[in-house]
Amino acid sequence: MNFSTNGLIFQLSEEDRNRLQQICHSVALTEGESLCLSDAKAARKVYFLASACVTLWVKNPDQASLAVGLIGSEGAIGLGAALGQNAEHLRFEVQKAGQAWCADSHELQQLLQSQPTILWAIARYLWQMTHDIADMAASIQSDNIPTRLAAWLVLCATRSHSQQLSLTHDQLARMLGVRRVSITLAAVELKELGLIDYKRGEIDILNMARLVKQAHGGTPAAH
Repeated sequence: MNFSTNGLIFQLSEEDRNRLQQICHSVALTEGESLCLSDAKAARKVYFLASACVTLWVKNPDQASLAVGLIGSEGAIGLGAALGQNAEHLRFEVQKAGQAWCADSHELQQLLQSQPTILWAIARYLWQMTHDIADMAASIQSDNIPTRLAAWLVLCATRSHSQQLSLTHDQLARMLGVRRVSITLAAVELKELGLIDYKRGEIDILNMARLVKQAHGGTPAAH
């Protein structure tokens, strides 16, 4: 696994990459694994993702958790710990198993204090992540379920670099915070438009360009 596979790391200078690599080691993340738990030792870890994808959940005390983001090889999770922050209402769950680079948050914090160029790169990434979460929140409030499903499938394909996705209707219903039957109806609609095909636990994106248009609120004509 190449250290620069991660997009955030790739942006750093060679000198900063070498400094960061000295405090990182490779780890294998498994599907369904919870990371950066606030009450566990894992809370002190930062993961720069390579081939794994991790879902960002917001925990609601009155309702089920809701997925508001998906992080892949473009970024990292657990950065808040290195910045002295701990968001107890956030939860990270591995959606796609794969590899990551892991650093102790205290060691990363020390590195950031001595290397502001790394801190600047992380600040830019966190700002983009905030923007993406805001877009997701706006979609939850205003878009219908087929549009939200299309947007989530586009995001999954982008983060995993694959148009063949291992996702069940139950998983998608949990992520979007809707009933399973709503996902089934939305998937049927997207299938009839020729955008996706699916079988148990597998979704194939057939037309990414038109699925992207659907995700942005468009209504492409069926074949």
